[in-house]
Amino acid sequence: MQLHSSIVLALKTAKYKEYELTLEKGSKLFLYTDGVAEASDSADMLFGTDRMTAALKAHENDSPEKILQGIKDAMSEFVKDAPQFDDITMMCLDYQGTQGAPM
Repeated sequence: MQLHSSIVLALKTAKYKEYELTLEKGSKLFLYTDGVAEASDSADMLFGTDRMTAALKAHENDSPEKILQGIKDAMSEFVKDAPQFDDITMMCLDYQGTQGAPM
């Protein structure tokens, strides 16, 4: 299952979608700031979620470290020498399941 959602700023008056998902052993969770999707090239084109998703799919069976490197490489190839204007933060988790928890 793939879900995509972003929160730019938490406001009391804003409405947010709530998702619930179940991670199974071997599931991966990728979290990122808007600086990833909004990384731009010299023509001000955005890297975007479609390119990010394609890079994730290309590395879906890799370790979290390799997934993060794959996204970074795809971004660098797209952005080339354009200056970075925002923070770029990513985290990838590989759920290993519960150890000894009652079923």
